[in-house]
Amino acid sequence: MDNLPPLGDAPLKQAPAVDDPTVPGFLGAAAPCGLRKDGRADLALIAGERELAAAGLFTSNKLPAAPVQVARRHLAQGRARAILTNSGGANAATGQPGLEACQRCCQEAGRLLACDPHQVLPCSTGVIGQLLDDAKVRAALPGLVAGLSPQGIPAAAGAIMTTDAFRKMAFRQVEIAGRPVRVLGLAKGAGMIRPDMATMLAFVLTDAAATPAALGQVLAPAAGHSFNRASVDGDTSTNDTLLLLASGRAGHAELNPGDSGLAELGAAVTQVCQDLAAMLVADGEGASHLIRVLVRGAPETAQARAHCYAIAHSPLCKTAFAGQDPNWGRLLSTAGAEAGRRGWPYDPARVNLWIGPAHICQGGLYGGPEAEAQAAAVMKQNRYQITLDLGLGQGSFWVLTSDLGHEYVNINADYRS
Repeated sequence: MDNLPPLGDAPLKQAPAVDDPTVPGFLGAAAPCGLRKDGRADLALIAGERELAAAGLFTSNKLPAAPVQVARRHLAQGRARAILTNSGGANAATGQPGLEACQRCCQEAGRLLACDPHQVLPCSTGVIGQLLDDAKVRAALPGLVAGLSPQGIPAAAGAIMTTDAFRKMAFRQVEIAGRPVRVLGLAKGAGMIRPDMATMLAFVLTDAAATPAALGQVLAPAAGHSFNRASVDGDTSTNDTLLLLASGRAGHAELNPGDSGLAELGAAVTQVCQDLAAMLVADGEGASHLIRVLVRGAPETAQARAHCYAIAHSPLCKTAFAGQDPNWGRLLSTAGAEAGRRGWPYDPARVNLWIGPAHICQGGLYGGPEAEAQAAAVMKQNRYQITLDLGLGQGSFWVLTSDLGHEYVNINADYRS
């Protein structure tokens, strides 16, 4: 069974403080360039003092945004110098003009940073179908580059927000070959969240020394145990991007795939990604609860995963979470329907369900009023776990999800206005 990361205890719409949000070898800056209607900072730049090793994962959506297409090509050599990100428009479904706008921004950033434009990784977030006004971006770039500083990364984290209620950052420090290594992550996202990666952006920065292949070996499992287990509304964005960049400033020997120190780096990157994923779901648009759904006792892991997501995506289950209603029948019915659709075994007499510690369903039957009262009390908490045991095998999986309330509809009904 997976080791379950802590759900945290911070207020739901607030990130734990990062005391020192700097990483040797990295600079950051943010500025308004006029893409957003509200006039706040909407352009962020994170740059290396020199060339960086890099790895990335991108959306599985078959309508990838222009910046995803460009960044994917630029990452082919595993080297980068900067991440250039705008909010205020996704530059997705914009065809060749969108690609050209993206490339012009990379060219100007490369000129100002004195690097190959292919070492600039573009990212965008906002409304789909809105062509990037690259003239505004390019006009703001000289000031943005001039403002780069080691303390500028939090400002960059703020500039990439859209409907986010708070700035999302997470930090870990580990030791590799006797040297302290810092890992700092920043992310944005509150709606259209089901990365399934292979409108979420996440950037993880470290001063570790590692080859691009080693970073790729670290990044895939980190995503698999964090962002790929997160869902707010079951929708995968056109712009999902997860990047891992390493400056090599920690001073240890460069890590290659399979090296012993890579385990320590991988653990820290995974923990940072798990913290960020929990923040994304906790900040789900209109959400007031963060729920971990754990399914165990499935014949295979794949079946446990499917049952997890069936519950995590179900409007009936998610509205029950919003109403703090321990409606255990909806959960059992959702799992049973998933099994029926897929032709999988499902024996109600073997099923047990807990909401927090409350054993509300035993052998497919009601656990009684005392268990229901206990479950109702649990559901008033802003973070809790639901555990469904199918009693059919050793397969297990977990995902993070949020409730679905009126505010989600309010936000998304007039998102473009």
